[in-house]
Amino acid sequence: MLSKFLHNIQDRADFLPESLQSPYALTILTLLLAFSLNYVFGVINALSSPLSRLPGPWYAPFTTWHLNYAFARGTIWKKVEQCHKKYGSIFRLGPRHIWVSDKDAVKTVLMTLDLPKVTMYAEIARDRKQPGLFGEIRPDPHKQLKKLMSPAFTVAYIDDLEFLFSECVGDLIKSYVDKLSASESAGGNRPTVTDLMKDFHSLALDIMGECSFGKGFGQTNPKKTIEPDFDDKVWKNIPAAVFSGMSRRYQSGIQLVYIKRALRRFGIDLRFDWPKEMISAIAAVTKGRAESSENARPDLLQHVIDEGISPNRGDKMSTKEIIDQMAELMLAGSETSAGTMANLFLELMRNPDVKAKLISSLPVLSPDDPIISSKTVRTAPQFEYLEACIKEALRLHPIASEMGRRTGDSPINLMGYDLPPYTVVSVSYRYLHRNPEHWPEPLRFWPERWLESRPEDVPPPDMQAYYPFSAGKHTCIGKNFAHAEIRMVAANILSRFDVNEVQGQQIDYRQYITMQMANGSCKAYLSRRQKT
Repeated sequence: MLSKFLHNIQDRADFLPESLQSPYALTILTLLLAFSLNYVFGVINALSSPLSRLPGPWYAPFTTWHLNYAFARGTIWKKVEQCHKKYGSIFRLGPRHIWVSDKDAVKTVLMTLDLPKVTMYAEIARDRKQPGLFGEIRPDPHKQLKKLMSPAFTVAYIDDLEFLFSECVGDLIKSYVDKLSASESAGGNRPTVTDLMKDFHSLALDIMGECSFGKGFGQTNPKKTIEPDFDDKVWKNIPAAVFSGMSRRYQSGIQLVYIKRALRRFGIDLRFDWPKEMISAIAAVTKGRAESSENARPDLLQHVIDEGISPNRGDKMSTKEIIDQMAELMLAGSETSAGTMANLFLELMRNPDVKAKLISSLPVLSPDDPIISSKTVRTAPQFEYLEACIKEALRLHPIASEMGRRTGDSPINLMGYDLPPYTVVSVSYRYLHRNPEHWPEPLRFWPERWLESRPEDVPPPDMQAYYPFSAGKHTCIGKNFAHAEIRMVAANILSRFDVNEVQGQQIDYRQYITMQMANGSCKAYLSRRQKT
């Protein structure tokens, strides 16, 4: 169709200057004309849309350039919070893009109507036609993938994996002991500094490796011997391969969505693939598991090998499909857990009274004492205040600042506004969690909110305004896994060590798919707790 249109333009180009009658110049002019007309019609539609009733900045109906820029830089959450403060709990920020933070509207979007996720999530997958669970936006395939994965994320299943968690947490404790011993051997009063964000990231990767592939990646303990029959270096570099591949999609995801869509109009389907070394390494583990029952192990990879059915074909998942599922889970699982743990420790360091109260409630353990399990933390009364601190950290720092959904083929009414089909509706979790209407003193780190026997002057939590792991069919499948990880790390580190923030750090955040510390660092002074 495009080539026919170009030929028609060329046949009628006699009125143009001779310098503009070449095929190349005519092609450029035609494309400019097409884009201009498309933009004009888009503006007309945006201005006449029912969304024109919504408050928002004057430029919102005309362009998405400001959104692309903010998403690409990870600063969209700042713009969204500014607009909520100025325009209220619902506003328009693009031609067909709105944000909501009203708790009833949020429930409607996530649970009552259960609007589908925006197409961006599928676009940033390796193959948009067969994404992993996180990127799957089609209802039936998503339902199949969630049914496949859910048994491996129950509380009971994760309790059975805690011996793997314990091994990795023990490696982190040993690394801290080694750091402190090195500082003490060097003499003087030089404090021991560690980077909590990097420590927790390495730990989360190793836990995901142990629980997903049957072996860690040697991130927390680089000297640890890896067992597979292929290059040890290749296996330990898998996390870097996952993150380099995913960062290209996630951190540039919004830009790539538009680029990929534009290229598809010309028959070009842009895709990313995993590095060959990573594919061969994980494929070797998968093949070994599939060929011999002696290599089987009760972990997530084995579950997917045994039970995984491709939603597209209806037969067993291919190696690449298994890698897609596992890599996506590894990225999401490590990124979210590590960020939440770092934010929990940051809030404790910045609220010394809360930290002192928490530490006084915990036992004082030596490095060689048994690891405290997640089950113990969630059931023993001694750890109630730690549980409250974790919940409060998730309120102030939800996994994502927002979740993008969209209306379907039919319009809907939300908060008295008619939203036309294919409107992008983003739910502002972070702003809802910090709304003083629902959370008195919203910026205060106040764990007492979550205690069953809280003081009379402490308001109870508003559970209708609390979505740390989203809700509905697309609620985070790994929330039990994340809770277990956070509980074990916080209980075991704070029972053995004290941490204090290194002053002068600039802690800022970037929102891509999840909220991340902008520079990937959170440094702390580390010291031993002493038994009295």
